[in-house]
Amino acid sequence: MNKTFFAPAPAGLDAEQLAARQQREHDSNNAIATLMSNGPAPGPESLAIMQRFVDGELTIEQAIEETDAMLLARYAPKASSEAPVEAVR
Repeated sequence: MNKTFFAPAPAGLDAEQLAARQQREHDSNNAIATLMSNGPAPGPESLAIMQRFVDGELTIEQAIEETDAMLLARYAPKASSEAPVEAVR
């Protein structure tokens, strides 16, 4: 049995939709396996974005944009609340 990080496919998908979803899930599971070969599994926020991709709610480009925005918000340097000190002449 293959490990998956994603919820099962919803009922009611036709054969073409199911095949496309299975391919997205397969690709996403492979990406996670590659990431985990060098570190921990993605966090819940990243997995939620990936789930939306697997479910066909996002394109891969949109998933990448959302992930980039999430990481930028989390790790971008914060602006200092203090006014910069000017050099004394």
